[in-house]
Amino acid sequence: MTDHQRGLLLVSLGVLVIIPDATLIRLIDAPSLTTALWRTGLTAISISVYLGLRYRSGLPAAIRAIGRWGIPSSALSGLGTILFVLAIDNTSVANVVLILALTPLWAAVITRATVGTPIPRRTLAAMPFAFVGVAIAVGGSLDGALNAGDGYALWASVGLAANMTIVRARSHVDMVPTTGIGGVLGFVVLTAIGTSTDLTPGDLTPLLVLGLVVMPGAMGLMTAGGRHLASSETTLLILGETALSPVLAAVAVDEPLGAAALIGGGLVLVTLFLHGWLGLRENAPAKMPA
Repeated sequence: MTDHQRGLLLVSLGVLVIIPDATLIRLIDAPSLTTALWRTGLTAISISVYLGLRYRSGLPAAIRAIGRWGIPSSALSGLGTILFVLAIDNTSVANVVLILALTPLWAAVITRATVGTPIPRRTLAAMPFAFVGVAIAVGGSLDGALNAGDGYALWASVGLAANMTIVRARSHVDMVPTTGIGGVLGFVVLTAIGTSTDLTPGDLTPLLVLGLVVMPGAMGLMTAGGRHLASSETTLLILGETALSPVLAAVAVDEPLGAAALIGGGLVLVTLFLHGWLGLRENAPAKMPA
């Protein structure tokens, strides 16, 4: 398996794992910041257990290996959860989803400006189609008035792009520990501002699934896979969650699934499939001469 194949597989698995995220959040009645507090704390615990089992006595060395770039990467990871929740609290979900669809663009710009790595032409070609697909899917629910929530979503988008760029630039190092440290940082910040930990009846089960399985699994897989792909390609693949999560929500919690969501989501999935197929062709291992 080539590095590109490994990265494509890991990030795609991460996208599949995070699909229940939106559905689980809909099953939680606690305030959004309380949900974020539990998510970050439980994610930190789950990632820590995984890293402890994987590295055992070598865990301190693995943490030191992330180096000075591990600090901004961890901060961006933890801050991303908080910004996402603040965005959801202050603007429509459709606005947040559409703004986050710009993440591959920011990743391409940041990568080109800081690392100088050229962006694959297939990725540049796929970006507008994926964005249009997301716009079609959420267009009927957009809120035209700009507000603070849109700003939070924009910073969350830029932060995710910057973090994936760091992960790619540090491809020789396992950066998964940054997701655990980011969870700790997010939990500390939310605790410091006085976020309540109180839950309503029925919240605990979806929160445990979300915080111990979905979030750490998805973030860990995406971070591990992001070592092997351009950050613009990683963030483009993450848009698959936008296309697939409404389908799960329709099945699990009887949310309406309109034609626009199906058409837009279908365009996103077709774009990602063709993009991935072209990538596999471009990065296929060379055949040995007969």
